[in-house]
Amino acid sequence: MKMCLHIHSRYSHDSDVPVREIIHEAERLGYDVISITDHNTVKGSLEALQYNDSTVSVIPGAEFSTEFGHVLAYFIDDSIEKNTPMIDEKRFDFYKLIENIRTMNGVIILAHPFNSKLKEHMEILNDIDGIERYNARLDSFYFKNKSGTFIKLLLNRKNFIYLGGPDAHSLEELRHCYTVTKNFSLTPEDFKKALIRQSIVYYKTSVNYAIARAKFHNIKRFKPKYIIKNIIRMMYGILEIVYTKVLRCRQYEIIYIGKESKP
Repeated sequence: MKMCLHIHSRYSHDSDVPVREIIHEAERLGYDVISITDHNTVKGSLEALQYNDSTVSVIPGAEFSTEFGHVLAYFIDDSIEKNTPMIDEKRFDFYKLIENIRTMNGVIILAHPFNSKLKEHMEILNDIDGIERYNARLDSFYFKNKSGTFIKLLLNRKNFIYLGGPDAHSLEELRHCYTVTKNFSLTPEDFKKALIRQSIVYYKTSVNYAIARAKFHNIKRFKPKYIIKNIIRMMYGILEIVYTKVLRCRQYEIIYIGKESKP
């Protein structure tokens, strides 16, 4: 099954992509399963579930901000955002969030672990089902090497999930990263079993131009440092595209989950 499990729609503050367009693009790209994981709300996924004329299956999910970082939650409904206390206007209480997701038998993944508080709080690994092994937005630019080095310390844990996700905030980003595993029924138990057993993460080698363009498109207010950073990213992205085309590099790199300790 070809899965894209980290997508933001118009229900996120930093994306304006309609849910229906996400589903159409997912169909075009040949995805079997997607999850729309908007910031602090499952509304995007709930809307996607209403379109029952699609060949793409939807796992309801969301990306919740907490004091320890962003948590991707799958197989949930809107009771999580309604019943979980917040520690401030943007972040949910991590342990209460975990408790409520567990009550629903949901699946818990720490998004972009390098860009979280995991380094200072490794104990939270015991409270989650897995991490994003590769995040196309973070792991393709500034923090690529540092993130890769840090994640190596987290590999080969037993009964642990390692996902790849595009962290897509535009339609073009849907093709940046995806996870492939064997067929499974859309239940939390089978989802976990399939991904723990074995999966493959595919990530595109030239993504920075598209990411920078999406960031400029979705910007809400003038932020000089943010703009300069993304101008640099866009220029780097152009060089990246030219380099891969001139040298005829392969379009996707591959990570074999469950085989990473082997040469």
